Amino acid sequence: MDPTVLLKGALPPIAAALLLISICGRRGLPLAAGIGLYLAYGLLKDWPAAPWSLWHQPNGTAWLVWGTVGLAAVSTADHLGLFPGRLAPMTTAAAGAGALWLMLTKMAQRWSGSEAALHIGVGGVSVALTALAMRGALARSPRSTIPAVMTTLLLSLDAGLVTLGKSALLGQLCGAVAAAIGAAVGTRIWRRSSSLTAADGVWIGGAHALFLLAGVHLGYLAWTPACCALLAPLTWWLVRPPEESHALGWLVRIAPLSLALMATALWLAMPAEDPYGY
Repeated sequence: MDPTVLLKGALPPIAAALLLISICGRRGLPLAAGIGLYLAYGLLKDWPAAPWSLWHQPNGTAWLVWGTVGLAAVSTADHLGLFPGRLAPMTTAAAGAGALWLMLTKMAQRWSGSEAALHIGVGGVSVALTALAMRGALARSPRSTIPAVMTTLLLSLDAGLVTLGKSALLGQLCGAVAAAIGAAVGTRIWRRSSSLTAADGVWIGGAHALFLLAGVHLGYLAWTPACCALLAPLTWWLVRPPEESHALGWLVRIAPLSLALMATALWLAMPAEDPYGY
């Protein structure tokens, strides 16, 4: 792949994360990821049309970008304490489901009513549950850089998976989101904390599910590897947190099963060998 293309996808989120986290602290990470994703899409393909234009002329990939930016905005508001009590998880679920609905708006025009209800309904629930599960998992995770490293790895594997689904653009965009979190880990050099909180689960979990479902509907990713990968962050929520939230104990509990699921998904997505190839 052309190194220039890689830089167009990676540099905007890295620069945005380094700048905003240096200024705003860890609460600036969701906004940095959203800005970086928007810039990466503009440099790699074209600047996405405004939401009011997409409402009349929908584009799945552009809505994916705006949906992820919207989840980042919800996460930022959550960081600022604007969603008290149960309003935070309710908003998380609604934002995730809404982003999926917008992403599939154009495809839904070609589906029957039952097909649209199935794909949008099940997909919306999947995005909402994944965002809620990641939110809960990060709320119980240790206050260290290890959860950020794990989410960087998770989204990087997502990028590889959707690329195997014959969509290099989706892979680059997903990689841009991962690059923002990776840059946040690097800020630990001059900041005391770059740990993730429950609010970050909104956009990280939502992005994980949205990009996988985009790989299915907007690319050629098969359902079996996509569903396998979707389950990976759910294992983080199911695992009982270690006493005193020790970082290494948390990693030992969540890493094996989630990485095994991602490895299985990548293996299932590998193209079959051509028996007649030379």
